[in-house]
Amino acid sequence: MIDRFSNEVVDEAHKSKKELMLFKVDFEKTYDSVDWGYLDDVMGKMFFPTLWRKWIKECVCMATASVLVNGSPTDEFPVERGLRQWDPLSPFLFLLAVEGLHVLME
Repeated sequence: MIDRFSNEVVDEAHKSKKELMLFKVDFEKTYDSVDWGYLDDVMGKMFFPTLWRKWIKECVCMATASVLVNGSPTDEFPVERGLRQWDPLSPFLFLLAVEGLHVLME
């Protein structure tokens, strides 16, 4: 589905007879699907120090969660992928993931 802004861009390109390539990405529920291996690759290509990458990996990969069932928590289980929405580090890690996509598109 193309939104109003996209329609205006297409109309302007058509009127001015300019070539256009429109790329739209849906980032809905993306925090749930960010892969640590990809994120680590991006940080490596951005020359993040090894120690920083290790610290970030420990923050992301050592996470555990439990679920409330009838008001009682289940046993903890490891969170294997994704970023925690309540974690203040998550928005910055998501920006790194998106920057990796940006570089691939250029």
